[in-house]
Amino acid sequence: MSAHSHSSEGKLEITANGPWSSAWKIAAGIGALGLLGVGAGFASDPKRLAFSYLFALMVFLTLAIGTLFFVVVQHIAAAHWSVGVRRTAEFFMGGLPALAVLFLPLFALMQHFPQWEHYGHASSHGAAAQQPAAGGHGEHGQPAAGHVSGHDLETQGMHHVHHEILEKKKLWFDKPFFFGRQAIYLIAWVLLARRFFKLSTDQDKSKDKSLTVTSARSAPAAIAVIALTLTFASFDWLMALEPSWYSTIFGVTIFAGGITAALAAMILTLLALKRAGFVGDNIVNVNHFHDMGKLMFGFNCFWAYVVFSQFFLIWYASIPEETVFYHARWNENPAWQPFGYALIFGHFVIPFIMLMSHNVKRRMGWLALGASLLLAMHVVEYYWLVLPMFKAGAHGAAAAHAEGAHHSLPLHWMDIAALLGVGGVYLAMVFRLMTQHKLVPVADPRLERSKLHATM
Repeated sequence: MSAHSHSSEGKLEITANGPWSSAWKIAAGIGALGLLGVGAGFASDPKRLAFSYLFALMVFLTLAIGTLFFVVVQHIAAAHWSVGVRRTAEFFMGGLPALAVLFLPLFALMQHFPQWEHYGHASSHGAAAQQPAAGGHGEHGQPAAGHVSGHDLETQGMHHVHHEILEKKKLWFDKPFFFGRQAIYLIAWVLLARRFFKLSTDQDKSKDKSLTVTSARSAPAAIAVIALTLTFASFDWLMALEPSWYSTIFGVTIFAGGITAALAAMILTLLALKRAGFVGDNIVNVNHFHDMGKLMFGFNCFWAYVVFSQFFLIWYASIPEETVFYHARWNENPAWQPFGYALIFGHFVIPFIMLMSHNVKRRMGWLALGASLLLAMHVVEYYWLVLPMFKAGAHGAAAAHAEGAHHSLPLHWMDIAALLGVGGVYLAMVFRLMTQHKLVPVADPRLERSKLHATM
């Protein structure tokens, strides 16, 4: 191999010296400091910490599962263009074991979430719900005929737990069944990530081309497992924050946001690796970034489509048990309205206009800016999904009014501590894997075709 060819390919592995070799240590240090903050939060206010920790964990968990999905899809499609960039996704999915361990503290905090506060006192709630309420309320706490005011309807629709719906969900939140599901999710994610990562990295050493075929054969079943586990996990931990609310499209919105964030993280990481000279133009060129940009743009449009579809159908039907989700994030606390506007413009309108152009996706500065914006909006989205339920979920809407916190955001230092703690530990594992393996799958039989990839 000539010197010129070697230079164009890059080093393909992180050397012992330099900032990239120490990146995992820096991330681990940040993670340790963040977890110390998490511990302090648990000692001072475990109820508040529960929401901060769930927010932080879901930010990184959905990103990691998004990269797992990307890897599996490339094997299903037998894609050659993505071979040079696939290892970056494999590193991010390789951090899933760390997230599985970080998932465990949620079980110690679960009693502080609204669904568990309800089902932990199901008998008392059920008895209360079946008693006629003051002011002419009939069975299940519903207003009796002839005694319904506009205010009563709003209160019933937006703040009262619908007894019949909750009774139907009672079995779903039965603790043995719940814990069994969580074990299935975590084991499935870790095993899938480990399997595809090991097959890819083993091929670097053995040069065995049959491992590519093995990965392809495992991929269809993996897609089904990822779809089911991510959907039900989002129901268990996010949708259930409003126990009486439901949306059959909710799991799709979580998937779409996760794959968008995954592609954004891959773009930024590969750009940094190229800038540091570890991956050369002969491995990953502007055409690869263009195609990743197209996928990121496409999945972000898909995210906007499913999120708007969910909103539009709920708005059109105007069923109180469904509108409560948006009511809590718009009418009930106007301080959350800027977050809604941020998601509309920052997660869709601005990236849509910015990344639509063919030329922009081939200009690395603009592509990096778009990817950075979408990653930031990924964090904002999960803050918007989780934190509005802190007051309403923890104390009830009436208590939120009484505490004078109804028109303010529950911003807290625990949010930052949890984000740094979870993100630091997860990225420490990701960056550590980068120092232990080649940065591209050097023995993949489709790598040579990937090097010649050109966008038509």
